[in-house]
Amino acid sequence: MFETREIHRAIGELAYVMSKAQSGHELDEKKAFFDIIKKELKFEAWAAESRFEILDDKVHPTLDQAYKAAIHEFKKYKEHLTPELKETTLRVMESVAKVYFKSEVQQFVIDRLKEDLKHL
Repeated sequence: MFETREIHRAIGELAYVMSKAQSGHELDEKKAFFDIIKKELKFEAWAAESRFEILDDKVHPTLDQAYKAAIHEFKKYKEHLTPELKETTLRVMESVAKVYFKSEVQQFVIDRLKEDLKHL
């Protein structure tokens, strides 16, 4: 269970990357992200939400740092990264990108994520 929670946190980290790739985010956009996470992760949404909040309020990593940290978590817990969790991750990223009117940078991140998930 701990491993799945860490994967959910990594999903929150990737959502942070998507939001920052569109030059930041506003309160309405954050609320939309939380709605997407609640829909996709249900009772485990809190893990992704808390990671997003910590990164947004305290840490402020670069896009590359946040992306690499999330992928590191996926690799660390890859035996628990089921095909369903991979699909959920991509659905969340696509949904978040739509909230932010998908940019070229966001599409690059999604394409990179799809490729990275294939190798896990």
